Amino acid sequence: MGHAPDKIDPAIVKNTVGQARAEKKLSLLGKKTISFDEPSHMTFRMEETLPHHTNGLAFQAFDAGGNLLSRDNFYSVGGGFVLSEAQMGKNSPKPEQTPVPYPFETGDELLEICESNNLSVAELMWANETALIRAQDLRVGMDNIWLAMEDCIDRGCHVRGILPGGLKVDRRAAQHYEDLRSSQERQLCDPAVILDWINLWALAVNEENADGGRVVTAPTNGAAGIIPAVMRYFDRFYNRQGKQGIYDFLLTAAAIGSLYKKNASISGAEVGCQGEVGVACSMAAGALTAVMGGTVEQVENAAEIGMEHNLGLTCDPIGGLVQIPCIERNAMGAVKAIDASRLAMRGDGKHMVSLDKVIETMRQTGQDMKDIYKETSQGGLAVNLVAC
Repeated sequence: MGHAPDKIDPAIVKNTVGQARAEKKLSLLGKKTISFDEPSHMTFRMEETLPHHTNGLAFQAFDAGGNLLSRDNFYSVGGGFVLSEAQMGKNSPKPEQTPVPYPFETGDELLEICESNNLSVAELMWANETALIRAQDLRVGMDNIWLAMEDCIDRGCHVRGILPGGLKVDRRAAQHYEDLRSSQERQLCDPAVILDWINLWALAVNEENADGGRVVTAPTNGAAGIIPAVMRYFDRFYNRQGKQGIYDFLLTAAAIGSLYKKNASISGAEVGCQGEVGVACSMAAGALTAVMGGTVEQVENAAEIGMEHNLGLTCDPIGGLVQIPCIERNAMGAVKAIDASRLAMRGDGKHMVSLDKVIETMRQTGQDMKDIYKETSQGGLAVNLVAC
């Protein structure tokens, strides 16, 4: 339709999609209008899998006589990355990469480089990123990411109604927000009230995601509430570093996320929800530990704890909608990330299971997991609580 996901006003998304459905027309980048009948032009073929990834979409273009003019496949491989058939092909040429000062492929390599160069994970990532783009562009990019996360939380805290899709799930974040705002005095007697706020922020983001709002893939849409919730927790209650604290959080989380992307998966369709909520929990736990003053070893330990206790987590959304159990699962993941960080901070960074080992375990567990637990809605909650 010609809208970029990071530029479109979330307030017009529903009307834009609704108009296309009502008029049965699609505008292609504002240059050409074609007929569009959703039931016949967009079909889900659950029994078929495209060659390179389980999340595939085939586009076909026909002329007025119904003759096929062109076809291409595109794949959503996790983390917001969409690749064409050519890009996914094993023999496709790889783009030349600018060398970075501190390349790493594993958690052990990351630890070794940080220790031998007296760097934090965030400092290492800053050096690598600024070898690729200007420092000012990197700052602006991270500012925009944090702004989008905060905007998403704030929208989610004020919008009420029923989520689309047929499950008739109520949006709860706005009521939670109102309740928390109106009982601040009483909250002084409840030491666990901070959990209510963390839950609220995660719920707000994932209700926005379920309602077609703009979220930051962190590392995926289905797990988009965990990192924003943990970041706001840090920013509201502990941040004495201003923007630098936000930058260090994002850079550290990115380093951890890249290890999962390189060595396992961040796609629920490949490894189940352990690759989405589990990875987000791991990223948030390690990043929070870093900005709270933890050592590199404690950061690695927190990231490992965050994943270890999400191993085997299935992806079984009811009705194929990212609502149940996904929305609440983000709240649980955010709280678990904070607990993982606190556990790691109480130790000296020494632990039995390394981050690399838990990443490999997650990959193997995902391989062994039945496809019915990988985003297909053919197992688990999806079949035991049938969407009406």
